[in-house]
Amino acid sequence: MPDSDNGQPARFAYVGTYTRPSPGRGEGPRSAGISLFAVDATTGGLSLVETVPSDNPSFLAIDPSRRFLYAVNEIEGFQGRRGGTVEAFAIDDASGRLAVLNREGSAGAGPTHIAVNPAGTHVVVANYADTTFAVLPIGEDGHLKPASATIEQTGSGPNAERQEEPHPHGVAFDPSGQHLATADLGIDKVQIYHLVAATGQVTPTSDASTAAGAGPRHLAFHPNGHALYAINELNASVTAFAYDAATGKIGDELQTVSTVPDDFAGAKSTAEIALHPSGTVLYASNRGQPDATSPVANSIVSYAIDPTNGKLRLIGHASDGLDTPRHFALDPTATWLYACNQQTDTIAQFVIDPRSGELTATGRVASSPTPVCIVFR
Repeated sequence: MPDSDNGQPARFAYVGTYTRPSPGRGEGPRSAGISLFAVDATTGGLSLVETVPSDNPSFLAIDPSRRFLYAVNEIEGFQGRRGGTVEAFAIDDASGRLAVLNREGSAGAGPTHIAVNPAGTHVVVANYADTTFAVLPIGEDGHLKPASATIEQTGSGPNAERQEEPHPHGVAFDPSGQHLATADLGIDKVQIYHLVAATGQVTPTSDASTAAGAGPRHLAFHPNGHALYAINELNASVTAFAYDAATGKIGDELQTVSTVPDDFAGAKSTAEIALHPSGTVLYASNRGQPDATSPVANSIVSYAIDPTNGKLRLIGHASDGLDTPRHFALDPTATWLYACNQQTDTIAQFVIDPRSGELTATGRVASSPTPVCIVFR
């Protein structure tokens, strides 16, 4: 596998957390906000520096200049009105510490995912508890402005419990930076939009459907712009679509693969998806449900990517030290992968084999109450 050229080693890691009771957890320990960790340059170990107060800051994103951090506040009401919020923070270059800039409405309740466009001019938010994706402009000083556009979703899916209405769940920008992809778990649809940076408006470009009841959750583009991968939460699968970054056209389904073995027993659920920056390996997480007894119920599965057609071939499952891995991320050099264990208040570290992409647990585990998302700077 080619070495990553994705920049310098991480100096800091930021962890989004739940500060309110999370689903299925009850009254376990909760965080006070966004946790800042120093990253050891040699071992990749995480050392807590501080926790910045924030209200249910689940998912985070850092802008391309690395000067600002944005967090969704996964809430359903703010200042007496229905809706979630997005917070903007300035990052101190030397210490990594955060200073709050401002907070804006997310144009919908329960925002659960966020992405910054490659130009650093807009953030896009998925409002799971509502029916909208929203675009918020970013000022030159990093402050957020009110939403410039919203994308209203309609429809439902066959899963009466989870797909009774739209549930916007994931957003991602393609390698060109011109197009936005959205995943709606409630209606089994992936959509592509062109973002007009000058106005903050979006226009639909193309769309595709996953299998009925699959529940697309998050998305990842191949670096070459020729494939788009969706992780499906409800049926524990990954769907690969052909894609053209030049036009924003999502094409035919290339393949759908299961994230668990054929003999898997019990309820299935997935969470996160990410590609190695070399474009040769894809990773996806299984987060075990109470009735699941398989040794890979809580695991990160890795797939080799065929360079000729973007299709996936199973490499294996890594499960050591994992329990409900809600999110994971590779460090900027793609040396390590870090998994957020939401239910056990830990972040587990894995080393990535530079040739095969296989994961091996290092045994290094950092404490973090209800970790939901980890990003690096």
